[in-house]
Amino acid sequence: MTVASDPTRGPGGARHWPSTVVRALVVTLVISAEAYLIVVTGDRYNPSNHFSYFTILSNVFAAVLFAVSLVRPVPDGVRGAAVTFLLLTGVVANTLLLGVDVQTPAYASVVLHMVVPILVLVDWLITPPRTRLTTKHLLAWMVIPVAYLVYSLVRGALVDWYPYPFLDPREQGYGMVAVMSVVVAIAFGACAALVIWSGNRLRRRLRDSAGEAARERPEPG
Repeated sequence: MTVASDPTRGPGGARHWPSTVVRALVVTLVISAEAYLIVVTGDRYNPSNHFSYFTILSNVFAAVLFAVSLVRPVPDGVRGAAVTFLLLTGVVANTLLLGVDVQTPAYASVVLHMVVPILVLVDWLITPPRTRLTTKHLLAWMVIPVAYLVYSLVRGALVDWYPYPFLDPREQGYGMVAVMSVVVAIAFGACAALVIWSGNRLRRRLRDSAGEAARERPEPG
């Protein structure tokens, strides 16, 4: 079972300032990007379409989680999910969607597709989980993108609008959508595996370092 940990505090309860700064910066950037996007889009802003983008959902999820984690512990498994979703966002945006106009203003696009994913990964590396992550976490995280795929296809058929070209069956059919979905699923699995491997590896290193420090500490008196 994954327990809650407070990544903004180090041993003894001392606040871990690098993590605090990164998390506060992520929250600020996501809010600013969202506000900028809404203002620039103006009358063209459609909330139901806006929150049908995986990019928006993953960034808002991370921002909310980071805001909460500044004041109380959050489960390591949930943290790992946020990191994985943002990594997937960055990978897809800079590969499958490279050069594609997804109608996102420049500032918001850079922040949501590049800056925030990088910062979230940095936070994971400087404040790794305190509990061991397993394949069960990967499978649990996979539920979200699968649900998103089903939602996007069902809603798209109803409103005749799809958030991303590779999810749009109107031109190339559902066969191509299926192929691209498999490609994205592989990318998701790779991102999740990287998050789990790096988190567990860094967790062991910190644990070993803490053990060495305890052994080297002089006896009182």
